[in-house]
Amino acid sequence: MNNQDNRNLLHPSMLQIQYLLELEKVGKKRGSVAMIADTCGVSHGPVSRFFKECIGRGYLTEKYEFTTEGAHALLTYKRLLRDVKTYLKAMNIPEKEIPEKMKQLIENVDYDLLRTMVRNARQTTERTVEGKNEQEQKNSQGEKDSNAYFIEKILEKGKFQVGIAIHQISRNSETRLSMAHQGFEHLACIRNNTRGSWLELTICEIHGRSRIDGTEMSGHLSSLKYEKQGQLYESVIKNGKLRIPLSACHFFRGRMGNVKGAVHITVACNVGNAHMPESTAVLTFWM
Repeated sequence: MNNQDNRNLLHPSMLQIQYLLELEKVGKKRGSVAMIADTCGVSHGPVSRFFKECIGRGYLTEKYEFTTEGAHALLTYKRLLRDVKTYLKAMNIPEKEIPEKMKQLIENVDYDLLRTMVRNARQTTERTVEGKNEQEQKNSQGEKDSNAYFIEKILEKGKFQVGIAIHQISRNSETRLSMAHQGFEHLACIRNNTRGSWLELTICEIHGRSRIDGTEMSGHLSSLKYEKQGQLYESVIKNGKLRIPLSACHFFRGRMGNVKGAVHITVACNVGNAHMPESTAVLTFWM
């Protein structure tokens, strides 16, 4: 499925994907909606309403049979579920936390970005034990080559500005800006020269109001770690700035044809008297 297909793809919740998986199992039969609702622990209404939405989108017929487009969409959801689970295991997420983390990623992250994030994990799963070391070298080299091509063939030498956004991987059904988004100037810069290539962010003070007593609070980012090839590395904060190497970023073509970059980060910040615990977010930048 190409990027255009992904943009038009219905973005259901994990529970709604389960409705489709159960429909595939039970097939078209009398009382299938009630059976699916019972299996998924919900009432008849949510399943029926979602299937009507799928009919309107062209995924199902009026008789709740999968169309060609619906079968293609279901295959995409299955692959995403598989790949995200593999990705989380590769990140050493505890087994008991994986279902909730999967829900957060599947429901809140743009599919194009999500597929980019899990691509390397999928390749790791598919390689054989016998060729593990050799394949690891190829995967690592492939990522380096991809980033090297972008840096050498697309980026000019020098310094130029990029916009950034930091989105929280939240538990609700909507993607939202992370508090960490307030902790940086929203224009960053890329430095690309013979000494190296990196994204440079400028830290700024975070202002907010306490939800408990309404007190005005201020603070700053205290740490940022970025993911590179499945490992976390801490970025050094110096003179109010920090750097993330472009070799840690994934690049992809945006919806408007512009080039975007993304990197998985873990951040912590101090606001008022409270130290906010580390949280995972996705940093996106564009030019």
